[in-house]
Amino acid sequence: MLNDKLFRAWIALLVLSMASTAVAVFIDRSKTTTVTGWVPAVAGVMILLLALIKGRIILSRYLGLETTRFWRRGFNTALTVYAMVLLGLYLAPSW
Repeated sequence: MLNDKLFRAWIALLVLSMASTAVAVFIDRSKTTTVTGWVPAVAGVMILLLALIKGRIILSRYLGLETTRFWRRGFNTALTVYAMVLLGLYLAPSW
């Protein structure tokens, strides 16, 4: 392959995208039945967590931050804080 690390990152991104799509389809199909309570909240948290993992893969592999510890830590911190804010905004109406 062209670059083994990039190929593995691409495969990981595909798998994570399929997983988040499967969660979204499960929640969409279960709306026809009576799924209430914590199930949609858990699905949202799972999709957001998968998006966070995908963002970290993109930052480290495609942007080359895996070689610089300082910048990788800074971007990961910023991405995690952003994800936590989004999680709080997502879960706020259910409180």
